[in-house]
Formats: sequence, structure tokens, C-alpha cells
Amino acid sequence: MLWYAPLRAMSEPMPLEALAPAVRAAFGAGARIVAAEPLAGDASTRRYVRLRLAGAAEAPTAVAMLLGADRLPLGSEEIGGVAGGDELPFVNVGRYLGGCGLPVPAVYHQTPTFLLLEDVGDTTLWAAARADAARVSELFGAAVDLLVALQAAGAQRPAPACYAFRQRFDGRLARWELEHFVEHGIETRHGHRLPAAERAALLEALAPLAEPFERATPVLAHRDFHAWNLHVQDGRLRILDFQDALLAPDAYDLASLLTDRTTAELVPPALEASLTERFVEGRAAAGVPVAPGFAERYRRCALQRALKVIGRFYFLERVKGKPGYLAYLPAVYGVARRMLRAEPALATAAARVGAWVPELGEERPA
Repeated sequence: MLWYAPLRAMSEPMPLEALAPAVRAAFGAGARIVAAEPLAGDASTRRYVRLRLAGAAEAPTAVAMLLGADRLPLGSEEIGGVAGGDELPFVNVGRYLGGCGLPVPAVYHQTPTFLLLEDVGDTTLWAAARADAARVSELFGAAVDLLVALQAAGAQRPAPACYAFRQRFDGRLARWELEHFVEHGIETRHGHRLPAAERAALLEALAPLAEPFERATPVLAHRDFHAWNLHVQDGRLRILDFQDALLAPDAYDLASLLTDRTTAELVPPALEASLTERFVEGRAAAGVPVAPGFAERYRRCALQRALKVIGRFYFLERVKGKPGYLAYLPAVYGVARRMLRAEPALATAAARVGAWVPELGEERPA
């Protein structure tokens, strides 16, 4: 998610008249908006505007997250928010994370249609690391340490009032995402549905990828913990886009961090292994050691997520009219290919998937 990359224009006018009262409520009667800068959003319907302020001593800028009147849940499209929740998941989860000392943006003001947030700048972890190759290990190491702190907080300070503890990334959701991959990464891409028998055989071959989500003891997870959802501000990392946090396998967020999109350009296998070791050691030092079988969980979470992302990107391009994400597909195919080849037990899955996704194989199964 590229929260704070400037855009030149937006398709809809800025509702500054609606934002001005919120600015005064947050920063005092003398605070006013002197400029508004549209910002790049993500794959959701949310939009973002940086507000430059006068008369607000606490903050010269703030970011308005515009939800729209029909976007109250502010959760993932797959989960659809928490049943019975009476506040925005971003606010609910952010309150918990901030209370644990984790570096999330402050919420200055909230309404059912927009939030006024602390501005954490434009520099993503990805951009900072790409700009300074000598700091890649340091920056991603800091992200690993932050992930350890997140998981330790979840283990040591569980809070039923936080929505993240009420929903789980279980086998059902993992299988749904694999079906999403088949539907869009294969069927939408090729323009036709698979024969029923082939579709069933393909999903059966992919079933082992749901096992970590069914068997592993779940931990607190961000769900999209990657280098575009972490920003570098004043020498420290800030966490964004956490509204879909939930309970998930311990390896899931680490796989997201180290294998998302084009991260392999910055994190080669040797550094990936070193950062994984740092994570395992950090969990142990925090008093929450990982369970046996972590390496396999990591590979399977990385592969499940890569396939989900492939399907998602085709969905965004063909259904939502957002083709920009297709540029990341070669790198995501590379992750999926590497994880498939690292798991001999997934040979059947590799053959089945490769029959329909040429980037992942060459031979159609008999």
C-alpha cells in the first residue's frame, strides 16, 4: 500500500468543507487547512489526502483517510469486518497496538466517513532500502524486530476487545484464497472456467497449503506486513494498514515481509535466511519461542500468499480496472516457483498449477 506517494489529480473533488470542522475539533478553533494534496491509495476503495495546516501547533500536516458513507467496516473484502463491531477496525486495532507501544499513526479525529490521522511521511521501507543498499540488512532487520514485538505483544497482552483477537486466518480462509487464485489467476486470465474435474484436482493438490492455517497455534498477525506498509520516519519504522489484523500462523507475517512483490530484489536468499534466523532468535528472547516445523510453515505460508496475490492482481486488473499491479507479477511468480521447488511434497501441486500457469511449470499433468 503506497499511502503517501503524491498524485497529481483525483477523480473526485476534495471535500475540504467536510474536513475543516474535523481539523478544528482536533487542533483547536484557530486551525485551518491551507492546502490539500491527493495521495496514492491502495487496492481498496479508500482515498487519502494530505492536509497542510495553519494554526495547528501539534502537527503542520495530517492525513485524511476518506472512507465513503458505505465503507464503515474498513476491513478486508474477504473478512468484511467483525460482526457486531461498533467502531472502525482501523481505530479499534490501532488503539490496541498503540497501547502496546507499537508505532502506529495517531488518530486525531474520526467520523463514519473519514479519519484524520498523523502524517508519517512518504518514505516506505521499500523506498528507503532501495535508496541505500548498505542499509538493507539494517532496515529489514528492524522490521523483523518490530514483527517480533507485535507477536510478543499479542501473546503476552491478549485483548478480547481488540477485533484482531476475534477473527482467525484459518484453513477456511486459506482455502478461499486458493480458490480465488484458481478463479482469477487461472480462469479469469485464460477467459474460461476449468473443467470441473480439473478444478477439483487442482484445489485438492493445493490443499496442503492450508495446513499451517489449520494446525499451527495462531499468533497476532498484521496480515499485510510488508515493505510498503512500513514507513521510515525520523529514523524509526511506523506501521500502516493494520485494520485487517487477526490471528494467523506465526510464519505468515514474516513470509509477507520477506517475499512480497519485488522484495527479492533487495532481500536475496542468504539475507532471507539470516533474517528468518533473527526472527526465530528474537521470538525466543522475547519469551515466545516458535514451535517446531517453522521452516515448512514459512515456505507454505509464502507459497499460499504468493498464489493469493497472483489471483488478486488479475482480479484487480480484470474486475476492478486497476492494471498497475500486474507489473509485480514476474516477481510474485518467482516467489511461488521457488517455494514450489523447495517442497518435494508439493510435486503434485507444482504439476497441476504449472499446467495452467506457464510461469510455474512446463508440463500438463496426465
